[in-house]
Amino acid sequence: MKKISFKTITTLWITVLITAVCALNFVTVMITSQRTADDKIKQTVIAAVEGNADEMEYSNGVFEVENDFIFFSGGIYCDIFTQSGDYIVGQTPESLLFAPKKQSESVDEKEIGGEKYYVYSELMSFTKFEYEIDVLSGKIISYEADVTPVQPLTPTPYSDTKFQDGISTEQAIEIALEHARIPADEAEIIAVELNTYHDRNIFKIDFTSDASNYEKVYIRAVCPIDDTSAVFNTVGRNALYLFPIFIVIAAIGAYIITKKTVRPIEKITASAREISSGKDLSKRLDTSKAPGEIHTLGETFNGMFERLQDSFENEKRFTSDASHELRTPLAVIKAECEYALSDNADDEDKLEALISVKEQTDKMTALVSSLLAVTRAEQQSRRITLEQGNISALLTEVCDKFITTKGITLHRNIEKDIYINMNATLITQLAENLISNADKYGKENGTIDVSLKKADNGIILCVRDNGIGISADDLPKIWNRFFRADASRSETEGFGLGLALVKNIAEIHDAECDAKSEIGKFTEISITLKNF
Repeated sequence: MKKISFKTITTLWITVLITAVCALNFVTVMITSQRTADDKIKQTVIAAVEGNADEMEYSNGVFEVENDFIFFSGGIYCDIFTQSGDYIVGQTPESLLFAPKKQSESVDEKEIGGEKYYVYSELMSFTKFEYEIDVLSGKIISYEADVTPVQPLTPTPYSDTKFQDGISTEQAIEIALEHARIPADEAEIIAVELNTYHDRNIFKIDFTSDASNYEKVYIRAVCPIDDTSAVFNTVGRNALYLFPIFIVIAAIGAYIITKKTVRPIEKITASAREISSGKDLSKRLDTSKAPGEIHTLGETFNGMFERLQDSFENEKRFTSDASHELRTPLAVIKAECEYALSDNADDEDKLEALISVKEQTDKMTALVSSLLAVTRAEQQSRRITLEQGNISALLTEVCDKFITTKGITLHRNIEKDIYINMNATLITQLAENLISNADKYGKENGTIDVSLKKADNGIILCVRDNGIGISADDLPKIWNRFFRADASRSETEGFGLGLALVKNIAEIHDAECDAKSEIGKFTEISITLKNF
């Protein structure tokens, strides 16, 4: 009688063992999943209330709800009520609008219209105050009251400062406490700062007090209990579906695995664990000596690691590019807002500031869209849409908007009505970066020459300056991200991300980049476009 093979015996025993383990695991999952799902939903309901606490304030005595207040998310409705139960704001269906009577000690169950809901209410006290007071006049410029954070605030030491013909730190504190109608012995001063806004000195005073006179409000959250049942049913169904799959996999795997094939699997597992737990994603699994299936498995992991590495690198590059390019418009927006909020700004100044903010916001929106487009193109997640457009008109508009602080004169020689297949936003960014670099490294009262012309090998866009120049050793490196030429020749930062973006945009348009330069004389960047 032929003996049963080792593979068959091993398959039977492992199959029986895994079947028993899966059955036990299935029972355990069914018992614990309901409780786990309930606890998770309850924690989410509480977190929804506590997370919205920071999104309310009394600004200059008026109750305000910030735009970041989340009224509905993940099946949880949040509403705001007065302490007396009057409804203030929310998005909850009318059938669920019942006023909270007290602060919840825990998440409660409530039946409404035959349906069960989890309900949690928390009474919010506005005990954190912030005042801004003019140091000369003692006038209160602005004040607000917020909900004190869960984490305790640490008071910061301060010194008593006195201004000639003005008030002192202690006098500013007294003004704030008197306005808030809070006794000094019932307030804790958290911080006193002296800030300057457009040559105007202001005391900024932060303090907390349980004797707040602002009306408390309830934040109430409601979540259908059916959500937890849905989670429970999903877990149960998945377990039932996976149970026979586990058994089949166990049987097939136990029969196939042998001592010879186990050894390379263990090596691959150890190598994969080392890569996943380390910071160097450039490492790869050694599959040179592995048999067929194991070799395929190892190569699959290698492909996955390569894609992960590319994704991480692209993400880091995108973050760096975005921070580099957005710094200037953000600075402009901040400056315009600060000036508009100052006492020196009239209605016309504020309108101009708003227009400027909108322009900078539009610029940032287009900029981020461009960066996302470049990043996605590098990842090959989608194709950039190229449309027939007038690059002559586009380049003329970019030149018209050129502004310099160095007295540089821009000369342009642009052939009219040259049409190519392009992404207008990206080509605008390319031209702006080239001209901006030429201005940055150009000489005081120098020149920038911008030309666009047809040639036998395509359309050539050229930007030339008579600035500091680039050394022959550095010239091949200027297209690399983060590369900066020798900073000792100029107080201005060298090439960082601008030309790297130019190269990426050029590659998207199947264009070639070239650079010529001579130290102390000129730098010339040319882009040869072929999509026309």
